[in-house]
Amino acid sequence: MPKAKWNDQTLKRYIKEGKGQGELDRYRPWLTTQDYSSSGRSSRVKGWKTGRIHHFLSDIETRYFYLVEYDADCWDIREHYPILDLQDTLGDCDIDLNKYCDKESGTRYVLTTTFLLTLKDADGKKRYVARSVKAAAELEKPKVVERFELMRRYFESKQIDWGIVTQHDINVTRARNIEWVHSAKNLDDGGGISVHDIPRLIGILLGWLDGTRKSVRDVTNALDSQFNLASGSGLLLLRHLIANKQVLVNMDERIDLGKPAKDVVRGIYSIRDGGDVRNAIDS
Repeated sequence: MPKAKWNDQTLKRYIKEGKGQGELDRYRPWLTTQDYSSSGRSSRVKGWKTGRIHHFLSDIETRYFYLVEYDADCWDIREHYPILDLQDTLGDCDIDLNKYCDKESGTRYVLTTTFLLTLKDADGKKRYVARSVKAAAELEKPKVVERFELMRRYFESKQIDWGIVTQHDINVTRARNIEWVHSAKNLDDGGGISVHDIPRLIGILLGWLDGTRKSVRDVTNALDSQFNLASGSGLLLLRHLIANKQVLVNMDERIDLGKPAKDVVRGIYSIRDGGDVRNAIDS
């Protein structure tokens, strides 16, 4: 529930602040970790696609975010997207919407879908997908079922694909792998490595990873040792390369740094070699 009292003034303030409006870095989620109490573990993650901080109220939400963040077809991710025109859209409804009002103020609560995703096809055409993320056990509660029925009707009327995501729909291994590389996507500050040295070091690391029987950890440690880098620098560059899909690995399996690089690396996309993918293995 919201930490602040819910009334007409709060609703107007949310709208005036631009909550639920905009796209990409201009979007402001209706709910944030600061102003909403959650029974789950909340988190804040800076997005690749949007460049802004995303707010999540549970591990399931966060893991689903990582999955769509890594999806090349997903152009924008808007979390906790408000349905402000529910009554206007549904009109006369067999579900009593007056139940969704604050008991003290009488102000109607705003339903939100956990994610409104913008997908782009090869021609740049946009389409929208809405997903409500919830623990499977919550779906047994009549109140939750009724709220989701309202959402189903709403998005159907908008001709937007809506669905429910539970923990059973999430590839946890893939989500954790994406989380592991996520913060290394952009190395604008060098991550402790001189920004002038990064291209050269990346080229060397790609060459060393290409088909070697040495373990991934041995290769990255060797880069640290030979070039007098801070411990973990080679691993940071590897995470950067995986995040940017220059080093291709099976994201559906745990990335085992103790395995030979030839068994972990499924392909190398080398910009230096004109964008060729070398040693690619079909997934």
